Amino acid sequence: MYGLVLRIRQGRRRALCMRRKRRRCGMEPRDAELIKGGTLAEGTEGLSRRGFMRAAGLSLIGAAAAGGALSLAGCSSDNAQGGVAVENKGGCGDFNESLYTDAFPVKTRNVPVIDVESGIVRQGNVAFEMRNIAENEIVRTEETDVLVCGCGLTGSVAALAASDDGETRVLCIEKMSKGRGMFEGMGVVGGSVMEAAGNEVDKAEMMDRMRHAAYYRVPIDPIKLWADRSGEAADWLQEKFDEGEAGIVEFYKANNPNAHNFDVPQTEIEFKCDQWSETTTKNAGGAGIYIVADLANTLGKRENADLRYNTAAVQLERNDEGRVTGAICKDADGYFRVNASKGVVLATGGFDANPAMLKAWCRAEDIAACASWCPNEGTTGDGQLMGLAVGGQMDPLPAAIMNFDFGSPDSFYASNLGITALVSQGIMINEQGRRFCSEGLPFQARSNAITAQAHYGTKTFRVASTTQLGKNADAILEKLQPYIEKDWAHEASSLDELAKWMDVPAATLKAEVAQFNTFVDNKKDEMFNRPMAKATKVEGEKYYAIKHQSSILATVSGLVVDYHCRVLDYDNEPIEGLYAAGGASGGFFSGNYPRHIFGPSVGRCVTFGYVSGQTAAQGVN
Repeated sequence: MYGLVLRIRQGRRRALCMRRKRRRCGMEPRDAELIKGGTLAEGTEGLSRRGFMRAAGLSLIGAAAAGGALSLAGCSSDNAQGGVAVENKGGCGDFNESLYTDAFPVKTRNVPVIDVESGIVRQGNVAFEMRNIAENEIVRTEETDVLVCGCGLTGSVAALAASDDGETRVLCIEKMSKGRGMFEGMGVVGGSVMEAAGNEVDKAEMMDRMRHAAYYRVPIDPIKLWADRSGEAADWLQEKFDEGEAGIVEFYKANNPNAHNFDVPQTEIEFKCDQWSETTTKNAGGAGIYIVADLANTLGKRENADLRYNTAAVQLERNDEGRVTGAICKDADGYFRVNASKGVVLATGGFDANPAMLKAWCRAEDIAACASWCPNEGTTGDGQLMGLAVGGQMDPLPAAIMNFDFGSPDSFYASNLGITALVSQGIMINEQGRRFCSEGLPFQARSNAITAQAHYGTKTFRVASTTQLGKNADAILEKLQPYIEKDWAHEASSLDELAKWMDVPAATLKAEVAQFNTFVDNKKDEMFNRPMAKATKVEGEKYYAIKHQSSILATVSGLVVDYHCRVLDYDNEPIEGLYAAGGASGGFFSGNYPRHIFGPSVGRCVTFGYVSGQTAAQGVN
């Protein structure tokens, strides 16, 4: 097996060297020269150079089975080796973990980490296929100027931007039945909404804050692109809302300027609509799906745009000069080729709906005991894998995730559930009965503190009392009842009783509560330096505990792009004809998503979608 890996990697490096040589000298290598001395994977004999690069570009992925996005007759997988890691019940393939650990087009090495299963079990259908798709499997060929893969927020923005001139032919495909999105505000630097609110964002400061949040483990251009053009992109987005039918309006939202000594920059614009219900507006991220639907509706009315659902991109294609020329796609009729004369935009999101990929690419503690907060099952890493297969550069691993606390054993305690006062106002207690961090930290910091506890925070709690419930106690307790019935929460008349339900030492819990109450009296948290101005004592007639875990909304690592959203290879040179945006793109975050900065994820999605669509339509290579 090792010999096969080595020979494939040698062939890959030889191909890369020949490509560089051809660029310098205008030489065109013969297929025999390209594969001389190497043994191709089974089934690749006699391939063209392009076919060889597709089949061998991912090391052993050709030996690992690859699945499709749809349950279609005739789907089959290659020979899986090493056992099936994930059963893709809704698709047509089996998956071996080597697909994700051997996915890189450069030499890699293994880092030993604790082997844990992902607490996230939501498995979407992986569209990406790494095998040589025979010509007789392709039922038709279509022509377009720009192919956009994905029609969530990023993809709908990219397709609209590419088709704005009324002439560029745009095909936007979405493997799901509709585009989805779960988000609130958009982080911007400048723009008319900020100007009207009198909020001036210092561009240099914001670029520095974003780079500081990534500990400067990011290239120059992606953050600069966001800082330079996010205001312009936000103004353009409002124009698209005006063109649409929902009547969506952007507005400036001022946030608390400090979260446990994390300065919170005022970068957020949010969205409102008279058609949205109160439940939608109060549900964190709930409006996203309606925004995506409005943008897709506008796109679908354009004569030069073609939007198709239940249609997946499964594999990119490159010509002999190394340019991405389009993709092999799949719909209910089977595989078909799309030739995209100006380029392909990958807007497929992250890979939070792919547990095996999370296990391969994320920290063990980030996924071991995390709930999943997202209704979307389409984010399975298709864009990242397709980009890697043609030589694209991936963000360094482990991947950055957008992690929160407020996780329930199954999902997320969203604000519209009516128990926020209990979940947010109490103190955080681990399975030893000890308080373990400042409750005033930003979301991602609290989440990290949870997963740093024993057993990755499987048994962590929020503990509160009648005092924290306040004037709305009756309404909150009514909303809490379903969680008590699930045994996720408990009401007790004493801390001793509460400790018994939590299965923690009663003496320890009582000591921690007493110490915290002293901190409230003294207005100083001597243990974790929590801001105490609004803190209240944990005391009263009743005491409450609710299971309180980490949760993941999305992954935010992807293919590294430049200032024009062109995907870079591992020599930091752009791959002609290939663009990435939103969650499929990289170079923007490292380690964590900085939740103390409002809206950079949606800001990146909209800005990079806007720029990638424009530059692809303009033929920027």
